[in-house]
Amino acid sequence: MREKHSTGKKISDEVENRVKLFLSQLEARPSHYSRDHNTDRMYLESNQTRKLLHQRFLNENPDLVPTENEKGVKYWFFCRIFNFKFNISIGYPRSDLCSECEHLNARLIVAGRENNEQGETEILFEQDNHWNTANYFYTVIRDSKTFGPDFAVLCLDYQKNFTLPITGINFQYFSSHINVHNFGIHDVVSKNATMFMYPENFALKGSNEVASCLPWYIQNQIPNVANKLILFMDNSAGQNKNRIVFALLQYLALTRFESVTVIFPVPGHSYMPIDQDFSIIEKKIKKEDRVLSPSQWTQLIVNARNHQPFNLAYVQHPFTPNLEPDGRPIIKIRNFRESLAPLLNTRLFLNGINKIIFRNDFSCLTSRVLSRECEVPLAIFRPEVNPFAPSKYN
Repeated sequence: MREKHSTGKKISDEVENRVKLFLSQLEARPSHYSRDHNTDRMYLESNQTRKLLHQRFLNENPDLVPTENEKGVKYWFFCRIFNFKFNISIGYPRSDLCSECEHLNARLIVAGRENNEQGETEILFEQDNHWNTANYFYTVIRDSKTFGPDFAVLCLDYQKNFTLPITGINFQYFSSHINVHNFGIHDVVSKNATMFMYPENFALKGSNEVASCLPWYIQNQIPNVANKLILFMDNSAGQNKNRIVFALLQYLALTRFESVTVIFPVPGHSYMPIDQDFSIIEKKIKKEDRVLSPSQWTQLIVNARNHQPFNLAYVQHPFTPNLEPDGRPIIKIRNFRESLAPLLNTRLFLNGINKIIFRNDFSCLTSRVLSRECEVPLAIFRPEVNPFAPSKYN
């Protein structure tokens, strides 16, 4: 009996090792959205299922088909190894793919079909450099969490639009709705976040709105001991990466901070801490089948996170059913674009810039490589004007 049990144990280990070898050779990718929390978690393509993987394993190992074969690998046995022996899961379809990643993948497929080994090696080298550059952005965010109190580290972005009302009635699904904008600012160190919520008829989603909400947040949420500001924001030219916002940041470097550093991610690799806040809100939104008044949206955001609830501020007018104030702050939008246009250079050639630093000596330096120091000067203002002279500013 002992000898038979020993032989069966040996066969079982051999079969398990073959399943493990199969699973270890699957192509998987790290999480794009929760890499800070799941550093070792890997995800398979969204079109895969455990059933398909089990069938694929049996096709490649016909001697382990579970008919009358005692060594056969049944589905439950395959799933047990998949679930408990490997830190992998089935991924979801991604809607924010990186164009450079897709381009390199297409070139890699073509090189493989042409049996071009040298071309494959060169493309893989380019791919590694691209991924290292993209991942460096997340390394910078992670390291910034340990900065001292003299640093203020913020992450800001717009969430995708909400709609009002949501009724669930068929014909209203095809009717026009009011878009509700949500601009969020997340403190990377304290993890506090403030949401600036307003409908599309109150204000737009542009540089004026960003340049109006950011100073209010700094004045009311950033302690005076912080003398350096670091901002993480995406490459959206209409909202963040433009001369209007840069003029504001230069002003903040002259009047409030010793320096203001702006860091942009590689397009397609731009999941930031503020996006984690947005995902919490969107999970709550999916559970709502009726939203008939503005107060329902505001309460949903305030109650979306139990620990450290989100702060809420209005833009232009109170976003309440009767448009009456309810005690929350109201930020007025200023037309910076109209007032600053005569003072700014019209063409700045910002494509490809990944880091900018504004200093209190009225200098602005840029870098196209995130891991390098900013050395290339950028002239935001026209040389013949000084926009912060008393005669101009007052």
